[in-house]
Amino acid sequence: MQRVAATDNFHKRNLISVGGFGNVYKGVLPHNGGTPVAVKRAMRVTKQGLPEFPTEIEVLSSIRHRQLVSLVGYCNEQAEMILV
Repeated sequence: MQRVAATDNFHKRNLISVGGFGNVYKGVLPHNGGTPVAVKRAMRVTKQGLPEFPTEIEVLSSIRHRQLVSLVGYCNEQAEMILV
């Protein structure tokens, strides 16, 4: 799985931030020249987190600012909600 490899299986040494809806990890996309990324792994699917996830994808896809990271991709399968 790419998302696991990018963060070294979400190892705690890569943990950047802990939030109410999930944790953010630093990662690297090896297939893309070693591009550094932030990977947000949402808490297990809950009724509260489920509706917000597509909205977050939509908003992050449309925002472009030099001080914000761009959305590279996402995962919404196997009870995982991940933003890269």
